[in-house]
Amino acid sequence: MALRAQALADSGRHDEAYGMLGALRKSDAVPAAELPRLESRWARGALANAADGNVLAAHWDAMPATLRQDPAIVAAYAERAAALHWDDAAARAIEQSLDAHWDDSLAALYGRLSIGRLDERASRIERWLAQHPGSPGLLTSRARLQYAHGDWPGAEASLHDAIDRGASSDTWELLGDGYAANGEDARARIAYANALRSARGDGLVELPTTSQAQRFATPRGPVDTNGTTLQ
Repeated sequence: MALRAQALADSGRHDEAYGMLGALRKSDAVPAAELPRLESRWARGALANAADGNVLAAHWDAMPATLRQDPAIVAAYAERAAALHWDDAAARAIEQSLDAHWDDSLAALYGRLSIGRLDERASRIERWLAQHPGSPGLLTSRARLQYAHGDWPGAEASLHDAIDRGASSDTWELLGDGYAANGEDARARIAYANALRSARGDGLVELPTTSQAQRFATPRGPVDTNGTTLQ
């Protein structure tokens, strides 16, 4: 029975493996200490691979409350809901989870999901920041929404705040994307390098000042109305 459940999970049929948990528990087919790990992994897989919104909702509703409070489970549900264009469900799952139990990884995901609702999410992020001002994930989410609103200076400031509070390499990469999109090539290169250094645990390189960045910028030719360099 244990081998069958594992084989189902290995072949991507996590929902069927998850459905066997009761029998595995009742028959002591796997060590009791292993069950929570398997339950979490198979639950995440079942949500991530749900064929449609109805299946996703059925899996979510059938899970015990303890699982629906697990940030990794909430993330799997929200990401799949967003992929299925269930924007309200994706946002609500993260909002309810963060209101009940704060988790920085979910705060970061809240801004990363492609679910629209920019103004509503921005307002909620500001309310959360009043309670969790040092959250790097929340500051990065704020930066994403600021950038989506066309506010690059605000996004840049939020990204620097997030980095100062220990944000991950993803934040450095996002900063590099912003610099690249705004023609600040020297800063973009260093931000991307720092994304790699951060992921590896290496020391970071200091970003150049505006005057230094301009001094070492790659010369650009004239551009057309689409921003394409003309030869």
